Amino acid sequence: MRHNIGKIVGVRLYRNDLVVVREGTAPDTNDATRGEITEFSKKSRLRLAFVASNTPVVFRTMITLTYPKVYPTDGKAVKDHLGAFLAWVRKDRGACEYLWFLEFQARGAPHIHLMYDFHIGRHHDTRTAFRFRCSASWYNIVSSGDEKHLAAGTRCEALRKYDGAARYAIKYAHKMRQKAVPPDYQNVGRFWGYSQGVKPQPEAEFQCTEDDLRALVEDWEYAPDSDHPLYRVLYNQADRLRAHLAGGLDKSSESCYTGPQDQ
Repeated sequence: MRHNIGKIVGVRLYRNDLVVVREGTAPDTNDATRGEITEFSKKSRLRLAFVASNTPVVFRTMITLTYPKVYPTDGKAVKDHLGAFLAWVRKDRGACEYLWFLEFQARGAPHIHLMYDFHIGRHHDTRTAFRFRCSASWYNIVSSGDEKHLAAGTRCEALRKYDGAARYAIKYAHKMRQKAVPPDYQNVGRFWGYSQGVKPQPEAEFQCTEDDLRALVEDWEYAPDSDHPLYRVLYNQADRLRAHLAGGLDKSSESCYTGPQDQ
């Protein structure tokens, strides 16, 4: 028995995933949840995985920010620190795109990972100088006062694989151990965020029916049974659609895909 959640009328092609378009549903994949955030919800985790997998930005650098022995237990203070560091990076590096996410260490302290689209430099002295500036900036922003923290409070590393950041972020989204909010931590706020340029944009949109999509993914091991609705996002299925399109299309009125709707 099919669920009454709106007839499938099309599909959006992204870098790695497909987004099913249903009649009468919202046209994008934005997470519109509002209200106080108390946990890293499944919906938010899936949204992070989608953004990381389909962003047009190639991330080249990861910076990790940790706190000294004494750390804030109010998420508002942590986000103020994060905002100040993001502003410092923009001043130091100029315009750049980023993706960040929050975790909690075993001791309960928050720490933050940031993915950036710039290179930290190939020359040893250039990399060392940037790493030192990062450490000094974070040390001052959090008013650390701990010399050990100045040396070990940040980590800055080059991402050597094209999809390294996406894989890391997706792994993070499914690793729940470090997502539990400590009992004494309040106002956790968002677990992740990104700059405007990171937002995924569809390559194309195609008209199709539910039968068309089910035929496309019929041998996909995660495809739902016929009595369950197709998922809103078909993860890692973009290449399957590209291969189908590359094989040639029947341009008659009974064609599965009629082509991009902007043509």
